[in-house]
Amino acid sequence: MGLRNIFESKEIKELRDRVKSMPDDPAAHFNLGAEYEKAGRTEEAVREFEETLKSNANSAEAHFNLAVLYESMNKGDKAILHILKAGNLFGSKNDQVSKVEARGLLRKYYRKFDVKPEDFSQSDLDI
Repeated sequence: MGLRNIFESKEIKELRDRVKSMPDDPAAHFNLGAEYEKAGRTEEAVREFEETLKSNANSAEAHFNLAVLYESMNKGDKAILHILKAGNLFGSKNDQVSKVEARGLLRKYYRKFDVKPEDFSQSDLDI
């Protein structure tokens, strides 16, 4: 057992066990990703949110969290693509508050990474 496992939170241990027992459950992966994100374990959080999308490609929340993580990793293209997708999915769920928040982040990311909306085609959104 590595040092990381000794100091791991109870929540992460329980969620990791849940993912092992239910590997196709997108909620288990999402919740584990959220705990990893809170613990500052960015790479592991990204992996779990990506796993979430394998089973639930329309998880606006997973796309949103991935955008935030990719932005923190200075991966602008990925951050922008995921925040675009999140905003569109929030809009289709009629979650206007989250849609507005996603659009605000999108504007921030365009400025931060010096990118224009026209730099992305519709096919880029098929992530």
